[in-house]
Amino acid sequence: MIRVKLYNLLAERSLSGKEKYEVSFEPGMRPIDLIHREGFRGEEEEAIVVIVNDEQATRESTLADGDRVELMINMVGG
Repeated sequence: MIRVKLYNLLAERSLSGKEKYEVSFEPGMRPIDLIHREGFRGEEEEAIVVIVNDEQATRESTLADGDRVELMINMVGG
């Protein structure tokens, strides 16, 4: 099982509309798969920061059963 958390605006704009949920683990699963499952592509996809088990990860990192994945928008500004 993979636990997923979407932060703030990301949860509101996602296909699931949920801040927290679980998905069944599938071998070879990556954060990018979760991002696409939520309907994010292109520039939106590129703006998403991935955290796996409290560590920053890439969208292409391979996930393991039991991982916690957090997706948030990379906020730039000053």
